[in-house]
Amino acid sequence: MRVLVTGSAGRIGRHVVAELRQYGHEVVGADIAAVGTAGAMRVDLTRAGEVYGALAGCQAVVHLGAWANAGMVPDVRTYADNVTGTFHVFQACAELGVRRVVFASSAQVYGFAGEPPRYVPADEDHPLRPLNCYALAKMAGEQAAAYFVARHHLQIVSFRIMGARTPAELPAELAQVARDPAAGRQLLWTRVDARDVALACRLAVEAAAVEPGPYNLTGSRVVLDEPAADLVRRHCGERTEIRAGMDGVASPLSCARAARLLGYAPRFAWSMSQQHPER
Repeated sequence: MRVLVTGSAGRIGRHVVAELRQYGHEVVGADIAAVGTAGAMRVDLTRAGEVYGALAGCQAVVHLGAWANAGMVPDVRTYADNVTGTFHVFQACAELGVRRVVFASSAQVYGFAGEPPRYVPADEDHPLRPLNCYALAKMAGEQAAAYFVARHHLQIVSFRIMGARTPAELPAELAQVARDPAAGRQLLWTRVDARDVALACRLAVEAAAVEPGPYNLTGSRVVLDEPAADLVRRHCGERTEIRAGMDGVASPLSCARAARLLGYAPRFAWSMSQQHPER
């Protein structure tokens, strides 16, 4: 399958490209920073014509391209560029007949950095409480996805990704959480290896059919070697309801929907006692 990957030069994008190629897909990389990157073209997603040109001949899209967080550029540009680029991708897919789209949303839509979760395991029905322009843009992208699913019959999977890091970044991240578990609450003491994000993207591309909508995506467990429910009780208190299914070290962000509908099962369960460096 010929797959366009936007944001292909990014820290997650590089792993998505590698995963797809390993499994026999022809990948077209597109990134505003792609000059000099083998197998990729420079594409500005805010320019519709460039998006249409990059999509030509593709059968699926993994849309990762965006300003990766608030504060990288002024807020007005973060929101405007991310929303515009996502709309261009969806519109081009609708007009060019590309039905399968994987959209990188973010678990920032839940606002856990500002308030603890209402309940755990937190599933896709958890209330959305955006704290910045980046999260607002991701919410707008999910709303646009629902529109294109309803009006143009696209199959769009929106991954609410939490704590994605490269294998090289993860040891320092885990050490930081161990030093300050209270601060670890904003990502629910969980990280996901970029290689597992790439796995989920490939599964969504290859599935015979997908159920459109949001899917939580993170690692399978908390990175500290203690029960997740204990961490929630200690750092969230009575503000968070602990529901059935919050067992052992399982992540407080539920990925059950991705597991059930896409077969997502993270390959790299990072913790203080178990690490998985890239070889």
